[in-house]
Amino acid sequence: MINLSAFGYEQKLKSPSKAFAKTFSKNSFINGPAVKEFETAFSEYTNAEDCVAVSSCTSALQLSLLALSVGPGDEVITVPYTWVSTVEAIKQVGATPVFVDINATDLCIDVGQVKNVITERTKAIIPVDLYGTVSNIDALKKFNLPIVQDSAQSTGAIYKGRRVGGLSHLTCFSFYPTKNLGCWGDAGAVTGDRIYCQTIRELRNHGQTEKFNINRVGWNARMDSIQAEVLLNKLPLLDKHNKRRREIAFTYNKELQDVVNIPYQNKDCIHVYHQYVIQSVHIDRIKQALADKGIQSRTYYPTPLNQTPAYKTNQVFPNSQYAGLNGLAIPVHQYLTNNEVKLIIKTIRESL
Repeated sequence: MINLSAFGYEQKLKSPSKAFAKTFSKNSFINGPAVKEFETAFSEYTNAEDCVAVSSCTSALQLSLLALSVGPGDEVITVPYTWVSTVEAIKQVGATPVFVDINATDLCIDVGQVKNVITERTKAIIPVDLYGTVSNIDALKKFNLPIVQDSAQSTGAIYKGRRVGGLSHLTCFSFYPTKNLGCWGDAGAVTGDRIYCQTIRELRNHGQTEKFNINRVGWNARMDSIQAEVLLNKLPLLDKHNKRRREIAFTYNKELQDVVNIPYQNKDCIHVYHQYVIQSVHIDRIKQALADKGIQSRTYYPTPLNQTPAYKTNQVFPNSQYAGLNGLAIPVHQYLTNNEVKLIIKTIRESL
């Protein structure tokens, strides 16, 4: 059962017209007043110049690359250990993804490998803030290339005292229901440079600056107003929820560090643990033991994208391969009770 209070609403509400008052009162179901209000609130939260709400993080990535005029013949540097949207967006604008490996520690882009693959065709870098940590953005800025930060999993995270969203040229967010800040369907946002965001604002709405004033070839990538209302209610809870995730993660760190490899928290980052991913050569045994107790766990990105038919290269990225074969995400969401956390720890320890 969905606990509506977790979404910022009272459980007693029975009518959608009350739960989504802004949307129903204006009869504006797509890109309505609630969307504009969320853009303002999220821009302030991330301390970004601007925010554009879109239909998904995939759209956010696509439109960001288009705003940077990335297209056929261009190259974009990224990692193979990520959800497919990161690389999919590069191909969909006609550019070529160029892969580098991840670090063995924080599982984010290995900045030391980036300089070796930069060419005159390189137009952007997409670092991925994997599982809730933050890529080394300052080091990437030294290459003087536009950075499109894939922050689908790091909403609310902090890097060197600054919140994710105002660190890079453009930052892309996901509000998929399971994310730290999630709505009731697909939705996303781009934050960052005001000029680029203005272009994205047109691109998301069929290239229009206003109704029937079409300046460019655009996309249909607008946010539903209902999703914006959900996000407006949940945004004030985000830091509290992230704090609880961190509390659970720190308990796992303490109790599991002697039996599995625990996630690494970069010293420059406040991790928000969208996923808590352990590593072990005994992942199958751990996963089965958890399943026997009715506890869900999941392997993420078992095959690096450069080994899949759609994005295949002849390269080998050992850190990506190891992470895919030996990583397991265990529950870390904010609604876990302390007793449930203890049971998860006990089950993992007894399986080894």
